[in-house]
Amino acid sequence: MIALDVALDQPALRRAEIRFVFVEKDPARACVLRTIVDTVELPGNFQVEVIGGHSFQTAMDGILSTYRNQGRQAPPTFAFIDPFGWTGAPFSVVQEIMGNRYCEVLVTFMYEEINRFLANPDQTDNFDVFFGTSDWREGLQLPDPQRRNRFLHGLYLRQLRESACAKYVRSFEMRNRNDVVDYYLFHATNSLLGLKRMKEAMWKVDEAGEFRFSDATNPDQLVLFETAPRYDVLEAELLAHFGGREASVKEIEEFILAETAFRETHYKRQVLRPLELANPPMLEVVDPPASRKAGTYAQASLKLRFLPVRPR
Repeated sequence: MIALDVALDQPALRRAEIRFVFVEKDPARACVLRTIVDTVELPGNFQVEVIGGHSFQTAMDGILSTYRNQGRQAPPTFAFIDPFGWTGAPFSVVQEIMGNRYCEVLVTFMYEEINRFLANPDQTDNFDVFFGTSDWREGLQLPDPQRRNRFLHGLYLRQLRESACAKYVRSFEMRNRNDVVDYYLFHATNSLLGLKRMKEAMWKVDEAGEFRFSDATNPDQLVLFETAPRYDVLEAELLAHFGGREASVKEIEEFILAETAFRETHYKRQVLRPLELANPPMLEVVDPPASRKAGTYAQASLKLRFLPVRPR
């Protein structure tokens, strides 16, 4: 219902054919959902289907097979995979979704439940299916909770990048009020614009909510989503990556989107400008146009030279 409400508030979507498919294995819950959906007045270009009594795997296979059998790519699809625990969301389905160029996934990774049942011998096959590999067993040899957490998180991240061949993958950590990791959200896409939109959404999370959100893609650079981002952290990342060489504004922005926790709105005025105007400067503009004002970076092709970081 949240997805429908948001879509109805987007004027641009009134001009496109939008198909919503809600999968609920429990028939009774699916019936309730259908009843609720039927109360909403939807425009003619919105198609809503509630698939009840079938697993996500079965439902998704039916959807994708239509295009697979015709030798076509699936249309642009955002698949939110939100299982109870770790069953019902085989990694093979994630792989097939990501095999379509314009599809992306957002997967709920219920770490607390996964960790609690990891050593249960009855769940071995289910974990093989969920991770798409038997490598998760290495986590059983890690008694330290933090190391096991990072291992299981890193394994699923690796699977999305290498086995599902997702070009851009980021993970978001959700901690409860007791500051305990409850679950992760993994976002995988082949579109830089899709990544940009996901980051935009995550940075707008209400800080007063039940959970604290942070980017957890790099365990050594956990960045909390706050009203005032840590620009000093982003500055350090840019200097470490680009120090001593040249890069265009476009290259810098793509690096920030793909390789850091930050947004494309976080770096020009807050990071590049102070670096250029510092005394001595830590950033130089290569062959700037005569009309350019210092501290502005409107042209994507504008070349910048990051000076080597001097030891203090």
